[in-house]
Amino acid sequence: MESDFQRDFRGTCLIVGADGLVGSALRSLFADSGIAVTLTSRRPCAGTVHLDLRDPNLGGLAGAHHDVAFVCAAVTDMRTCQEDPDGSRLVNVTNTLGVLRGLAKRGTRSVFLSSSQVFDGETAEPDEDAPTCPKNEYGAQKVAVERAIREEGLPVAVLRVTKVMADRPVGVFQGWFEALLQGKPVHPATNMALSPVMVSDVAEAAARLGFARRVGIWHLGSRDAIGYDEAARLMAELQDLPEALVQGQALTEEQVPAIYRHRHVTLSCRKLGRELAMPVRQARDVLHQLFSAFGRPVAARLT
Repeated sequence: MESDFQRDFRGTCLIVGADGLVGSALRSLFADSGIAVTLTSRRPCAGTVHLDLRDPNLGGLAGAHHDVAFVCAAVTDMRTCQEDPDGSRLVNVTNTLGVLRGLAKRGTRSVFLSSSQVFDGETAEPDEDAPTCPKNEYGAQKVAVERAIREEGLPVAVLRVTKVMADRPVGVFQGWFEALLQGKPVHPATNMALSPVMVSDVAEAAARLGFARRVGIWHLGSRDAIGYDEAARLMAELQDLPEALVQGQALTEEQVPAIYRHRHVTLSCRKLGRELAMPVRQARDVLHQLFSAFGRPVAARLT
């Protein structure tokens, strides 16, 4: 459904990293809107402009004007960033800032995707003004970009997000689902929680920020947190799978180092809701939407 922000926008957009998780969601959001959109990808692909943040060159965009850019491309795997800080920092900091600066010189306002990893998780629901304190390289890289945006006065809205959920079964959630279908036990973490947000909501929030010409820092996540073990039980309940097979276990440092785990995972999202009327959902509502798309709709168990 087209939002008021989309209907009122009269301009052109650029999506940097249009084949990634959030970039693809933005493409879908704009597909039927009539908004002129330029797409970039580091992979050769019809209908896109080549732009690789490992060695960015804006020459492919020469002569084109964009009112708003959504900078989605990044190295997002936290372990990769930790193990290759120099290589990942080149993409996530040095070259990302180069693109943001280049776009600003062209008169383009941008939306930059940041992360709740800029915090150490020791404070509950930090707001946009809370001091950052990352405890892993990925979070430190996001902080570095945020700092440069602020100090240089770049026309950029920074959208910090929590755990972004794809609109299809992937990752650990898909693994649980397939195991439970086969009657095998799953062992979700009892000492790790998430604040889930659907990728479609991230795209909508980014669009609202861009079209409203906002700058500064903004937060988006779920209203509350849910443990991974509770999430697995919810999946079993919704899909009519044996809940007894959900056998939670505490993660060890070897399995998931503490630098990737946070005591508090939610962000205060009141600013986005107050100023741009962006709905902020409960964690269970987000997961209900995700798990209901796992091939066995909730309604199926009623037939």
